[in-house]
Amino acid sequence: MNKHKLVSWIIAILLIFLAGWSVVYVKHAEKINSEKIAKEEKKQQLQKKEDKNANMRYPIKWRKSSQTTKYPNVFDDKNLWIKISQKKQRLYVMSGKKQRYQMYVSLGTHAAGYSNESKKVFPTGTFKISDKRGEFYYNQVTGNGGRYWISWKGNGKYVIQSVPTNEHGKYLVANAQSLGSQVDTNNSIWLSVRDAKWFYKNINGGTKLVIE
Repeated sequence: MNKHKLVSWIIAILLIFLAGWSVVYVKHAEKINSEKIAKEEKKQQLQKKEDKNANMRYPIKWRKSSQTTKYPNVFDDKNLWIKISQKKQRLYVMSGKKQRYQMYVSLGTHAAGYSNESKKVFPTGTFKISDKRGEFYYNQVTGNGGRYWISWKGNGKYVIQSVPTNEHGKYLVANAQSLGSQVDTNNSIWLSVRDAKWFYKNINGGTKLVIE
């Protein structure tokens, strides 16, 4: 066998090997992808079941209350605290270990407008609701604002508020429609309009806030 034929054979063998490896890789990738899809579907089904048991409004209405039931009376609740799940994009009004109400939220990274913080993630841990609050604000850096805002960190830098507005107080519908899913919320935790108003009027400064 001359040198030219030997090289041709080696190339052919390599091509056959690469073709076989490609088939195996594609099948492996398809398996992993299908497992991810199945896992996500199961997660969504469990969340829907949980939401149904909690009388959650579905589809989500960003102007209305998250639940179809009345808001709880929390004025005399000495065990009141707030829990927020980034994974589920939910806020829970808690009394000790008992859940009294559940709300849809949106919260995510806070990169927009803050180039030096582009790689940071949304804060987690234990905080306290502040007395610093107001009925409307607008941030020229991020290009949006919100109604019924309450600070929980950074003296007004991090707030719980309604879905976002423009500088005139008009709600940004495209953003509001993402309520309940993780989006970039620029240091804010978004609630529906009605939930935000209730939260603003009923959750006092000093209330414990846990973000997971």
